[in-house]
Amino acid sequence: MRYLIALLLAVTMWAAENPVVGTWDVTATPDQGEKTVWTLVVKEADGKLSGTLSNAEGAELPLVNPKLDGKQFQFTLMINGQPYTVENKIDGKKIEGKFKGPDAAGSLVATKRG
Repeated sequence: MRYLIALLLAVTMWAAENPVVGTWDVTATPDQGEKTVWTLVVKEADGKLSGTLSNAEGAELPLVNPKLDGKQFQFTLMINGQPYTVENKIDGKKIEGKFKGPDAAGSLVATKRG
C-alpha cells in the first residue's frame, strides 16, 4: 500500500510540474481582423499531451501534435482542412505566441485559470 501511495504522489507531482497542462483563456488577434476569445484545454496522459481549442459559439478544434520543449509550446490546428501552426512561449501562468495558416496569421495571449 505504501508503494501505491508513493507512486500516486510521484505521478501527481510530475503532472503538476508540466506548466502547460490546464485550462487557459485565450485572446487571438489576427493581423487583419477582430480579436476572438477561445478556451484552450491541455491534458497529459502517459507523458503525451492532448487538448482542444474551443469558443463560445461551439467550435472545438483538437490540438494536433502538441509539444512542450522547455518553455516553447507548439501545436497545429486543422481549420477547414488547412493546417495552422501555433508557436508559443509559456511563462508561468501566461502564454504569448503567434499563429499562421493559409488564410490568417496573428498573435495570441493566454492566461491560465486557477
